[in-house]
Amino acid sequence: MSSKEAGKPTKPKLDESLTGKQKRRERNKLARQIGTHNKTDNSLTDNIPKISGPIYADRHALARIMEINAMQSNIKKSSFALNELAFQSLPRGLRRRAASHNLNRLPARLRAKAAREAHSSAPGTPLIRKKVKKIKPPGNIVQEFLRRQKSKKWLETHMWHTKRMKMTDIWGHRIAARPNTKSVRVTYRSFTRLSIVHDASYMACIELAGHVDSIATVLNTLTDAGLPSVTSERYIKGNRMGTTHLYEYMAYPTRLICPISFLWKPQTKDTLWLWIHPAATNEALCFIKKAIEETKMEVQLNDLREELLRFELTGPRSTSLLQSILDPVANKDSKGNQTWKDLHQLRSSCSLSPGSVLGLVVNDPRLRFPQKVPPRNNQISIEEQQTIQKILEHWPSNVAETSIWDKSERDTLCEKKASEYALNLRRQENLVPGTKLQPNTTDAQIPILLIQRGGPAYNKAGITQKPLSSHELVEGWTLILPRGWGLPFWKSLVFAGARVAGFEDVRAMHFESGFPCFPQDYPGTRAFEVHRQLMKKEAEKVWEKRPPAKRVNFVKRGIEHPFECAFESLATVEHMEIDNAHNLPPRPTFTLIQGERLVRDILTDDFETTLETLTRQRGLEGEKQAPQLDDALIKIRVKYIDRGKPAPYAMVYLLEDFEEYDQCTFHIRHQSPLKKSKRKLKELLEVQTDISKKSIAIPEKPQHIGYITNGNFSLTLGYGFGVGACTVNGLKKMDAIDTLQKRTMKKMVLVRNPSSLEVRAAQLEVLC
Repeated sequence: MSSKEAGKPTKPKLDESLTGKQKRRERNKLARQIGTHNKTDNSLTDNIPKISGPIYADRHALARIMEINAMQSNIKKSSFALNELAFQSLPRGLRRRAASHNLNRLPARLRAKAAREAHSSAPGTPLIRKKVKKIKPPGNIVQEFLRRQKSKKWLETHMWHTKRMKMTDIWGHRIAARPNTKSVRVTYRSFTRLSIVHDASYMACIELAGHVDSIATVLNTLTDAGLPSVTSERYIKGNRMGTTHLYEYMAYPTRLICPISFLWKPQTKDTLWLWIHPAATNEALCFIKKAIEETKMEVQLNDLREELLRFELTGPRSTSLLQSILDPVANKDSKGNQTWKDLHQLRSSCSLSPGSVLGLVVNDPRLRFPQKVPPRNNQISIEEQQTIQKILEHWPSNVAETSIWDKSERDTLCEKKASEYALNLRRQENLVPGTKLQPNTTDAQIPILLIQRGGPAYNKAGITQKPLSSHELVEGWTLILPRGWGLPFWKSLVFAGARVAGFEDVRAMHFESGFPCFPQDYPGTRAFEVHRQLMKKEAEKVWEKRPPAKRVNFVKRGIEHPFECAFESLATVEHMEIDNAHNLPPRPTFTLIQGERLVRDILTDDFETTLETLTRQRGLEGEKQAPQLDDALIKIRVKYIDRGKPAPYAMVYLLEDFEEYDQCTFHIRHQSPLKKSKRKLKELLEVQTDISKKSIAIPEKPQHIGYITNGNFSLTLGYGFGVGACTVNGLKKMDAIDTLQKRTMKKMVLVRNPSSLEVRAAQLEVLC
């Protein structure tokens, strides 16, 4: 036998009389044996003497090393071949369900192996190649794409998303809903350990230009009086982004429109940018114009929806990812560039103050494409630690200044953008292939805004805005770019290791963090009602497709609204209010109370006093009417104390009976890690078993106090969890029951899913 034949492993043959399961067992056994042999062969290299001097001093020893390495690699390849098919050798993110049936969906390097595997599985079947009819491309691709966008808008990254993600027409846009991968845990692991990037360019940017006092007068009639004003000292300098809630003109605290974020232009303080969700953009613009007319202020309203792009990054590795992507211009007198370089060892954006803004001028990311995130270095010098600490304690002034505020500058950047063809010609001139391009005087220098996204967390008097897990999972960075530069930055972020998320994944991240997501979890708004009707129609279609014998009969189970959160059924007034003056969708009469002070005081009967104080501070006194508490809602969380999980549209009931309360909480109130006696543990287990056998009756309609807008099994908590809203009167009754019965576990409720015949016990938490 030659040395070449000796290096190749012989493929073991299996007995043909064995069954399929027995063959698999034998294959696994052979694979383990080969793997063990591979491990034992590593000891052969221990006896080879080390080669000293020139590399060709001992050619025989070098040849033996190479021969052993080749033999070990062949053994490893053969062991993989026993248990792995061609399409399984691909990374999970690149696999497709039809890959095993269509060879053309595999990479070219794996098609030959896949064809042999397909032929060996069915030797008599000829390999038939499917003929694909070639579609003639349109004469003008630009005009064809514009034609497709008549009823919806595309983002700049649309073509990248549509090949890899599930696309949906929603909020006037064609945007990505979720990746094509079937696993939800992949996204969860990414935003808890790595980084998630989401193209949020569908968020509308509205510009208000004028004197600072005029802008403040207009927005004070629309914004939340319980939060800092837009002209607060912390925001007016332009180095910090603020968040607040937008209401109809002079309607605070009722008639909520949506949450918004805002940013002032540094130095001049004559321009304010507002970012508004597309589900409420038309409504917000309508009432902003009304406020300008009513206050008679000289404020100019500009629509920048086609001018700016917005990327949102979340996760522990987001800062390192941006450090590897963004290349600040070297010879530029910019404080933001210098500050960003000084923060190159910053681990997390949570260290910065909420809403901190950095104005950068960076080079074209295509010059250094593809970028890679370096491995994390846990050793930071004392000088770097002191520099970072000094910046965090005293945030530098004028670090938010950038030319992205100038419209002419944005237009010039888009028009003079270098083409990919021109960059490829420059790459051909490199002596070493793959060398990164160096910036020259003709390359674009892009002004951007880098904003820390996050907010303070507090927990007072039973009212909470605290996340369920680490702040790194809910906070991150927001990247603001001029138009035309979305795809270059997007590709760099993706190739550097960021996983892409759709709007459904963003809602899942809000759910895992314990926060509501607009508009799905904001009842009492027009956007919620539109989304509610849309989801109701889709759920009804799915239910009606099933035959009557195979679908849940909600009528027999006493469920009146199985496909929606009918909060109007909890009130005693008319559900909808038609607004014909502004040509807007109907608005529900029940309202959602926002803000820590109002939520706290509305449960302690100090609501009117607090409301009067807040409106007087904003100069709105004399024009307010206290809302009807029967129609008021408050956002809540529910956490299951036992097995099960809440579903969307689940109903929340009061737990009034003390025996039922004792039955639901017995195993929690009596569990103790100090009980080491086997007899006592056995007795406790028997009691718990007897108690758990008793079923809890479904509560009556008067005990119904709320709905769950989003519920599922929480990967963060490890048990069932839900986000929803309850009535103010229902929460007051719950507190009165806790006080009357002197319960040790407060705010206990019962939750019933629409398709269930039983209720589950859960603990409620009030959100502000």
